[in-house]
Amino acid sequence: MKFKKILIANRGEIAVRIIRAAQKNGICTVAVYATDDAESLHVSLADEAVFLDGKTLNETYLHQQKIIQIAKKSGVEAIHPGYGFLSENAGFAKKVADAGLVFIGPSPENIRLMGEKNQAFKYVESLGIPILPSFRGTVAELVRHSSEMEFPVMVKASAGGGGKGMVICNSGEELLPALDKAERQAISYFGNGELFVEKYLPKARHLEVQLLADHHGNVLHFFERECSVQRRFQKIIEEAPSPSINEELRNQLTSAAVKIAQSMNYRNAGTIEFLLDENGHFYFLEMNTRIQVEHPVTEMITNTDLVSLQLQVAGGNELSLKQKDIRISGHAIEVRLCAEDAENNFKPSAGKLAHWQFPKKENLRIETFVKEGMTVSPNYDSLIAKIIVWGENRTDAIDQMQQVLSETCISGVHTNLPFLSGLIESEQISGNNMYTRFVDENLELLNNQIQEKKNRLDKNRLVIAYFVFHFYQQKNSGNSVWDQIGFWRINSSFEVTVDGSKFDGSFVPNTQGQFFRINEKTYPVSAIQRNGNLLELEIDGQTGIFFCVENKHDTLILHNGFLFSLRSNLLINQALVLNKNVALTNNFQNLICADLFGRVLKINVCDGDVVTSGQTLLTLESMKTEIHVLCPVNARVKMVHVKTGETVAEKQLLIELET
Repeated sequence: MKFKKILIANRGEIAVRIIRAAQKNGICTVAVYATDDAESLHVSLADEAVFLDGKTLNETYLHQQKIIQIAKKSGVEAIHPGYGFLSENAGFAKKVADAGLVFIGPSPENIRLMGEKNQAFKYVESLGIPILPSFRGTVAELVRHSSEMEFPVMVKASAGGGGKGMVICNSGEELLPALDKAERQAISYFGNGELFVEKYLPKARHLEVQLLADHHGNVLHFFERECSVQRRFQKIIEEAPSPSINEELRNQLTSAAVKIAQSMNYRNAGTIEFLLDENGHFYFLEMNTRIQVEHPVTEMITNTDLVSLQLQVAGGNELSLKQKDIRISGHAIEVRLCAEDAENNFKPSAGKLAHWQFPKKENLRIETFVKEGMTVSPNYDSLIAKIIVWGENRTDAIDQMQQVLSETCISGVHTNLPFLSGLIESEQISGNNMYTRFVDENLELLNNQIQEKKNRLDKNRLVIAYFVFHFYQQKNSGNSVWDQIGFWRINSSFEVTVDGSKFDGSFVPNTQGQFFRINEKTYPVSAIQRNGNLLELEIDGQTGIFFCVENKHDTLILHNGFLFSLRSNLLINQALVLNKNVALTNNFQNLICADLFGRVLKINVCDGDVVTSGQTLLTLESMKTEIHVLCPVNARVKMVHVKTGETVAEKQLLIELET
């Protein structure tokens, strides 16, 4: 059977991915969307799009009955849940089947068995597959078992995934606070406060095996991926195949994964996740009963389309592939591009995407739901795109990813692009010296390495790019942009600031070419091309690519993955204003405003409270991240202007202080 029409019960890049697979297979699609997703690509790409009335997730993407009603009214035959949201909800899968529709995923029994971690561990252990010691229950029940625990342990949400509700606990004294924090997150993200505690491996690697099974008893594996580069249990970089295992261990992992799926009569896409310790021993971690974020790296090394295969087997068709047909070819790497300010403790970022440009390369794949000019909402996960490259080998793939990141231009919203660029070029990545907690334990070291890389860049080249961008226009023919030279006959000298540092220079045209003299060093500039905001310059014999974005008061230049702010008094709108009103500055210091969109999670103070510098005033939640708002001075709380649960906008007044 082949579906004629399906509904995608999801949003973001995975909704777009499913739509493209459906289109490839001649299947019509129905998208659903909430208010703040109206501009999303999945809405415009689908054959039909239905608005989900409501303000919260429970009223929109998690409203099961509403989604099923839309599906039936739209005349679809099946629902694809993507990942996250309702994808691993056994109750939803059953309701879909009861409504006479096909759930494009495993059976409710499959989901239920692997969705409850304690039950899943017992089942897998009965198959002879190693697991880590674990406990499950409420906060009170787990505290009673503390004497039996071997620390350090990992506290998890029993119904969780995606790194949410996970806390490391190093001793019995830390257990209760860790359990309380994990329970709060578990209730917030999954509506279920039950917790799960297991032995924690400090230097574990994270490996996973991709599976696909049909209704005819066929189970295929598509080899393994490695996802050891993580921050706060959220994957940052994924690659396939794993560079950490040999063929013998690969066979053991894939055999164990297939055994689990076959024993439970599994169907559709699923992933068995394992932890690998320093001695090469692996342990079952969990099974994700859905398609995963990182599935493209598997597709690229096996030359398959996993989402199309999902649609095929969900229709009751036998898999068209055999295990012998699936082979590893080359190496693939994926990085997760997120709307967050990595230089400011990864603070979530939201707003309008002013520029959104990627290079065009043969082995490059961009999975996204955003487009230039679109507003990124603060109400969802921070992931806005996945960048995937394929290479002949791991070194080739790393080199390609470095080049892609250096030629990507994004502005209007902070992203982790500089962090990804620095990380992918680090010795830790090239030497495969990563483990799941490496980034968290070495964040300062990594940030210093990234900052050193930024500092090593020749800022004089940025100054040259700044002036070429502002004062030269490309001729109608040829590659030269030396068109407007009248300006330089009047103003041969100039002053520019780059991130606040001053650079003096002059322009020196002569019969041999065009020269810039910056801080006493002369640079010949030639072979120039310009395409909108993209500037390609050959400076002193070295070609460089610069993305230039003009703002209200400065010009942002993105070069080699880093963003710089430049301005000059030669441009009236960028003239520096040096006078400051100290009294006005002090007044604004007493007005605590939100610097991002989010929701008030917790308020720690009341009107009249005496507070000290550095004290947490309240906690905001944005893009599934908790942000603690700290007091800047010793003061008294004059008035709290918000309530717990309230949604706040950027620059909204939260708390007013007084001396």
